[in-house]
Amino acid sequence: MPTNYIKNFDHNQFQAIYQKLDSARVQTKPLWFGTIYVGKEPLYVECHVKWLADKIEDYFVKTLPNQHIAGAKELYVLNNGTNEFIPMPDSWTTNVFWTGNNIYCQPDLIAHFNCIFGKWDNKYIISVDESNPYNFYHLGENHLLMKLFGYIFDTKDNIILHSAAIGNNDFGVLITGLSGAGKSTLAAHCLKLGLKFISDDRVALHCEEGKVIANPIYTTISLLEHIDGLKVKTSVHSNNSTKDVIVLDKSHISESLTINAIIEPVKSNSDTPVLQKVPKAPVLTRICSDYSNFSLLTRSMNPLADYRKISDLFTNIDAFSLQLSNSVEDNAMAVFNFVTKGDVNV
Repeated sequence: MPTNYIKNFDHNQFQAIYQKLDSARVQTKPLWFGTIYVGKEPLYVECHVKWLADKIEDYFVKTLPNQHIAGAKELYVLNNGTNEFIPMPDSWTTNVFWTGNNIYCQPDLIAHFNCIFGKWDNKYIISVDESNPYNFYHLGENHLLMKLFGYIFDTKDNIILHSAAIGNNDFGVLITGLSGAGKSTLAAHCLKLGLKFISDDRVALHCEEGKVIANPIYTTISLLEHIDGLKVKTSVHSNNSTKDVIVLDKSHISESLTINAIIEPVKSNSDTPVLQKVPKAPVLTRICSDYSNFSLLTRSMNPLADYRKISDLFTNIDAFSLQLSNSVEDNAMAVFNFVTKGDVNV
């Protein structure tokens, strides 16, 4: 468990907060309820936040409104509970979560989330400020929901990585890299070329009969730049910037994709993209560093175990470096030719 424990906090008071939140949930009819799939795993959701409830069926790849699948974990999204239920001393952040009797602050989480998150048995509750839609920033981006999904569903058999995934029926690639590496842009342009889409930011992975299988979560791509041919569903304005959120037709999205290679984009000023096989260990180390520090709600207490898990998952998969050219179309074509023809430069 994480070490950033909040000391001198009344646990009885916090449990009372949980009970009050749970009571508010029971007394209020949810605006949307049903089962969504996070990768291959079912999650029963009761959402009391209008701006999120209105988007669920469009923004999640697989939803079952009004249904509760047996054995599904449960997530209750409540509105405007933070300021009313949680005291706000200056000494700690408003971003907290609890499991059982333990309470943890999360200064790593983006401050404007301003939420609380709790787990009790198989049930999770998140309380957000409905007046501020940037609690989740927006779907399809590095938002709080995806961090919660990573926390809820990360097990020995499943993992959610900060990566894109695209391919065709025979060959899929995982595009990895930190934020700003070009994953979303590359995935979007590959989609325009006809490849199937799984994800541009977070992807759910598991091993099945010796193969690494990727499953989608969201139907969205969020981009800083406009791409002709991809219809923009909504634009998000934050910190004086604009992001286009593209909601894909579900026919563009593959429900399952076998991952055959890892591609790591590398920024360069070359005239043409260069795709070449590279040693896998450094690539996996960077994936693990990203995963251990940012993919879960807490920084991992055992990065070595994380590395073993990730390296075991990708035992039979090679890694490639893609030195990006100045042309995003050429970069996407290099990936397209690799997926469809196996073409590499070296």
